[in-house]
Amino acid sequence: MGIFQADSVEITVLVENWVDMLLPDLDLGDGGHCVRAGLIEHFDPRRTPPQAENGISLLVTARRGRHESTVLFDVGLTGSVLRHNLEVLGVDASRIEQVVISHGHPDHYGGLYSFLDAFDRTIPVATNADAFLPRYAVMGDGRVSQYYNQAFTLDDVERHGGRPVLSGGALDLGCGMFTTGYIPRTVPFEGPVAPPAPHAPGLYQVRADGTYGLDEVSEEQGLVIDVKDKGLVVLTGCAHAGVLNTIDRAREICGPKPVHAVMGGFHLGFPTTPRENVRLTIDGMREREVSRIIPMHCSGLHTHAALHDEMPDHYLQPAVGTVLNFGTHE
Repeated sequence: MGIFQADSVEITVLVENWVDMLLPDLDLGDGGHCVRAGLIEHFDPRRTPPQAENGISLLVTARRGRHESTVLFDVGLTGSVLRHNLEVLGVDASRIEQVVISHGHPDHYGGLYSFLDAFDRTIPVATNADAFLPRYAVMGDGRVSQYYNQAFTLDDVERHGGRPVLSGGALDLGCGMFTTGYIPRTVPFEGPVAPPAPHAPGLYQVRADGTYGLDEVSEEQGLVIDVKDKGLVVLTGCAHAGVLNTIDRAREICGPKPVHAVMGGFHLGFPTTPRENVRLTIDGMREREVSRIIPMHCSGLHTHAALHDEMPDHYLQPAVGTVLNFGTHE
């Protein structure tokens, strides 16, 4: 795979866990740059500042010559924040050709219906059939969130104007952009950890065969853009499958190329995630020679702090309104 490459890719952070008006614009070198929604935009009475929430949504445009492919990767937790930020950031949402949902958790699919309702055309929605299976969350104090993803159904996606595209394999989205499809879990420390006993606190799922057990989020997929003369830009939703596993899967699809950037949720901020996983992940990033590392959403404070201290030339802090450009477009 990977006959075609993107000349460049532009990624706009539409939904993320924080807004930070003090972050500066950055020259990333070799034509790459990072533009922020900063202090001037926040203080300008003619403008409305963006909002943050516990979710993630990335607008991705890959360009090749005079052609481009624009995809919305995840849609945040609520449609209100996504729609608000699309407007205040001046995004022309009509350019969006397809939505990709990484997995069936509400902070990744929650804004879908509100987004789809804004259009009078059908929009392909790529995900995996297992994303719709019933999910339960058992809390440490004994409470249970029962079937918390019940609003996410194939019928409702279609009723709101989405056209489901269900695949476990990599989809070619054009201009060097692909979904990862199923992500093999080969890195020993990555992936969900089974609770110590049945019905102990944790995330559970009713599986396709009717059994009830650990929610392994087996359907999770990422996004990869193969950028000419740069390498791979890898996007993760929550990295339940592991951010290193996602990078390795991206190289399976596009070939053993340099990893220019990885951004998205790294799934290292959960209270049940072993602290040593942060160290192991950083070691794995070094081994894979990742040039730019942009942890988001569920990555956790310890991940940001460790990357900031140990890999300052590679770490980049995200925020709502950040626009990243990698590659050169004529």
